[in-house]
Amino acid sequence: MDKPTIFSKGNVSTEGKNTDNLLKEQNSEAPIHQNGKSSSQLGTLADGHQPKLPLYAKSLRVTVYLLIKVLNVAYAPVFLYRMFQTRSKCSPVTDPILRIPAVDLARKIRRKELSAEEVLKAYISRINEVNPMLNAIVESRFEEALEDARQVDAKVSANNFLEDEAAIEQDYPLLGVPITIKGSLAVKGLKHTGGSVIRKDHKAELDADVVSLVRKAGAIPLLVSNTPELCMSLETTNKLIGTTKNPHDTTRTCGGSSGGEASLLAAGASVIGIGSDVAGSLRLPAHYCGIWGHKPTPGTVSSTGHYPSCSQYEEWTRAFTVGPMVRYATDLKTFLRVIAKPEQVEKLDLDGKVDLKKIKIYYSEHEDYYWRTPNQHCRNAVNKVVDHLRNVCGSEPQKIDAHFSQNVPDLSAIDLLSIEGIEDCFDGNGNGALTELMKYATFRSQHTFMLIMCGVLRKTLINSPQKSRDKVKNIVNKVRKAFDSMLGEDDILIVPSFPTEAQKHGDVLRSIICIGYLSIFNLLGYPVTNCPVGVTSDGLPVGVQIVSRPYGDKITLTLAEELEASFGGWIEPSDI
Repeated sequence: MDKPTIFSKGNVSTEGKNTDNLLKEQNSEAPIHQNGKSSSQLGTLADGHQPKLPLYAKSLRVTVYLLIKVLNVAYAPVFLYRMFQTRSKCSPVTDPILRIPAVDLARKIRRKELSAEEVLKAYISRINEVNPMLNAIVESRFEEALEDARQVDAKVSANNFLEDEAAIEQDYPLLGVPITIKGSLAVKGLKHTGGSVIRKDHKAELDADVVSLVRKAGAIPLLVSNTPELCMSLETTNKLIGTTKNPHDTTRTCGGSSGGEASLLAAGASVIGIGSDVAGSLRLPAHYCGIWGHKPTPGTVSSTGHYPSCSQYEEWTRAFTVGPMVRYATDLKTFLRVIAKPEQVEKLDLDGKVDLKKIKIYYSEHEDYYWRTPNQHCRNAVNKVVDHLRNVCGSEPQKIDAHFSQNVPDLSAIDLLSIEGIEDCFDGNGNGALTELMKYATFRSQHTFMLIMCGVLRKTLINSPQKSRDKVKNIVNKVRKAFDSMLGEDDILIVPSFPTEAQKHGDVLRSIICIGYLSIFNLLGYPVTNCPVGVTSDGLPVGVQIVSRPYGDKITLTLAEELEASFGGWIEPSDI
């Protein structure tokens, strides 16, 4: 079996040959791979050489590297403190209602097998039980939600309600189902602070578009969940609510920025939730907490009503997406269909049949990433999924050479930070960030460290020479074309979600450069599903990312259902 090569480095050899020479041979002989593309078509840059970054991009890498080294020294007292920490995890789920997938709950409510009110009460009770440990809630609307549930029950009680059950299911696929919402999305009447002290009293006057859609589908919002300040961190912590904990181990992070959602879902305190993803901020919490999270094809789900937003709409929506987070993979397609823009539903074709035998599989363990290779648990997760899908899909998976990814953290960071007009406390362009950094150093800032550093880096990048910025965009376009040439319409890529399982609180700052595992797919604009497939020897969840071409969402979601059926999916923290 030939291994497709993407951006192979010149010093990597295949069967004893230097890659540069091998690429020349491939260009002349052009052997054909399973998907009908030649090796040269699978993507090489600069005749097989790693693309060179401009000086300012290299300086960004050095800055981050030095920052990590400083953090390692500063963390010495933290390591001592951790020696005396006690690990806790959530109590077991005892109410059987909490174990029913959302689509099944809706069906039982339609058929009067369960009332919406008793479902809501079960979830409210579970939330009250676990949130003192997790600290995942910004604000709730329990009384209003119970009244919404009573209205659902009154509607269901009408004599002619189920005269056409198929029509009811079509119109109200989530009838009576409780839902939790990431705090960066507006829920009318609830706090919409983005985790920022300067917005501590701000209340949403209208629902975000996706919230309006889930209400229309019959779902009942329960609360808004915690986020980092302006969603700009891999750790869900801010100066308003504090730090949200992982239900599998309270000494560990739930990730960010959709960490509040992931924590509640993993604890059995929510069945479906809405998160958002820029640089992996939906997928990382899903990986850390052991739930399902999907980053949809860009532009298919509205981001109107999300804070922060951006005045550069086209650039922002290419990298930023709102998406579903669930406890059960069987809910993903229905949920995505509900929150997708009406004009995008047909294009997503989520009801279309997926022939698993036509799917071609590429994968990488990312063992040659220069910044941090995955640990054995994360590599094993990839191989576990690949081995299973080898039998299911009937094609031999092809391992790709991931040397192309050496500049991915730099490219993705530059691409995202160069987007002008993102709402933040520094007018969207980083002005005033250096002053705020000085305030932080003297304990006078009301903002978090990660938000300030993002402002500093954005200011630096926006002031960089246009020629250098254009060069980075050119490299990004070549990266995108190379991936497009590799993945066909029925192809998938399987990669680690992150190089480690959930880390101790604060440690993600020291792993910030590993965001390239996730952000590359924001860079490319591909749909990605995080799939929980097992646990480590310490009982912490481990997931993989399944990636497809734009509008290949139904392929990754179908495979998510297959993996859930085979490996079990969500695992209760108390069962580990």
